[in-house]
Amino acid sequence: MASQNNTGRQYNKTHAVTIVATAAVEQYRFIAYDGTHATSAGGTKDSQGITETAGAIGEAVSAITAYSGLVVASEAIAFGAFVKPAADGTGRAAVGAADDYCGRALGAATAAGDIIEIQPLTHVHPAA
Repeated sequence: MASQNNTGRQYNKTHAVTIVATAAVEQYRFIAYDGTHATSAGGTKDSQGITETAGAIGEAVSAITAYSGLVVASEAIAFGAFVKPAADGTGRAAVGAADDYCGRALGAATAAGDIIEIQPLTHVHPAA
């Protein structure tokens, strides 16, 4: 889906890191610090960034870490909603909450599989 101010898919990468994939990773997914798709489990599974390309085990992939990137949604997501990696380990975006997120939706997804612009933010998790 389009972002809030552009009818086409867009993003504005201001910083990225290189991550070596330790499992096959897909394009437009949250990638974890351990080189796999991120999940909402936290720890090394927290999102380090958003993949710009797919990668096989051992390949280096670029992960966007600042301003915005495109992510595949795992469900409908409203513009402005907090987002986090889906719990299923696919690295897709799921709806987060004010106390559990790693980004903000800069566009809206009407269904699973839509690609939306996400602004990565500092992780917030519920207090244990």
